[in-house]
Amino acid sequence: MREVLPPVKAIAGMCGRQTVKPECNRLSHHCLRVEVDEGELWYHTMTGSLVLLSHDEVSAGGDAHDELVARWYLVPEDYDEHKLAQQVRQTSKLLVRTKPHITSFVIFTTTDCNARCFYCYEQGRPRRTMTDEVAHDVAAYIARKCGGNDVRINWFGGEPLVNYRAIDLIVADLAALGIGVTSQMTTNGYLFTKELVQRACDTWHLNSVQVTLDGTEDTYNKTKAYVNAVGSPYKRVLDNIDLLADAGMKVNLRLNMSTHNEQDLWQLSDKLAERFSKKQKVRVYVAPLRDFTSNTSAYGANEDLLAAHSKLQGHVDELGISTQSELKSALSVNRCMADSDQSLTILPDGRLGKCEHESEERLVGSIYQDELDQEVIKAWKQTIRVPECQTCLFYPLCVRLTWCPWCAEGCTKATRDVMRQNLSRMVRNAYQS
Repeated sequence: MREVLPPVKAIAGMCGRQTVKPECNRLSHHCLRVEVDEGELWYHTMTGSLVLLSHDEVSAGGDAHDELVARWYLVPEDYDEHKLAQQVRQTSKLLVRTKPHITSFVIFTTTDCNARCFYCYEQGRPRRTMTDEVAHDVAAYIARKCGGNDVRINWFGGEPLVNYRAIDLIVADLAALGIGVTSQMTTNGYLFTKELVQRACDTWHLNSVQVTLDGTEDTYNKTKAYVNAVGSPYKRVLDNIDLLADAGMKVNLRLNMSTHNEQDLWQLSDKLAERFSKKQKVRVYVAPLRDFTSNTSAYGANEDLLAAHSKLQGHVDELGISTQSELKSALSVNRCMADSDQSLTILPDGRLGKCEHESEERLVGSIYQDELDQEVIKAWKQTIRVPECQTCLFYPLCVRLTWCPWCAEGCTKATRDVMRQNLSRMVRNAYQS
């Protein structure tokens, strides 16, 4: 047996090494086994330990057995692993140092957009654009809350480049106050120009961009339905992806998958591989479209779509252009920015929230008030448990929030299959690196 990644130090300190006993023969619920040419990779989702077992060790056990027991890969038949994971998570929460400052912001420069995607979850919401005055006030608010620390900003919308002037003003004000900024952007990519790309590098300190693609040229242009588009938006966006990557930015291409474009995305992935395979800054992942117009999202309800997603993501992996996601370094104690005390969203009018997908609901305050609504913040942290958690491989990595629209569909076998595929890819990446 060969160690690839040691257990996370803090978690190993809490769990210790399991006492070796003859009855420790059941594979842990928290062990993911991934086949590789040399044998099998075993990854423990609670401890973070990753080991490689040879083919002989997998089939016969032998000398590896005692070490696998000590590392919690093998446990007694009746052992309650779920209870242990709960205890470790609770202790981990107590050990997390509460930071007094807010250093991560998702800023909506506008809720307007130059595209009219039929699936946009922001349809029907007011279209607002941040004024110069509010942009200056946003920078002042960030300066008050960050405690002089560097901040990370995700420029969001709408389409943030519809109002890139707000970016200019906020970044300039923060620089004048001596506050360092690194930023990323969620964008359709259409409005970038050579000059804006240079500004993004030199002034905005933009190092990562996410761009959504919906299909090959005809499908993409129809789906995006850009307002006042000139020429082929598809060709322009691909050219802009080249510009961004050549400027040194990481570009994540999100392929939004639904029943309308499922087959077309296979052709698109081949075209992307042909064009960008030599550009390591450009990576691709597939995302089933979610429907936030009803109580049950299309993501969880349409198992056929999830199965198709798994096949296409596997194809993207084989093409060598998939996003290289990394394994988490510890058991998850929170889900995302919504239940983190260090993050806020800022709307164009200065209102504050906790989730970019709930941009008009469940807000927590305003940049013009010093105090946040602690009751709403507390509510964002409320979690859901379902019966499947008891023996679920992903429980140590999965935090499900009551208010999160991503969790509304419950926990289905199809969603767990997608999670298994994604985690298996991360395990292989960790081994190969």
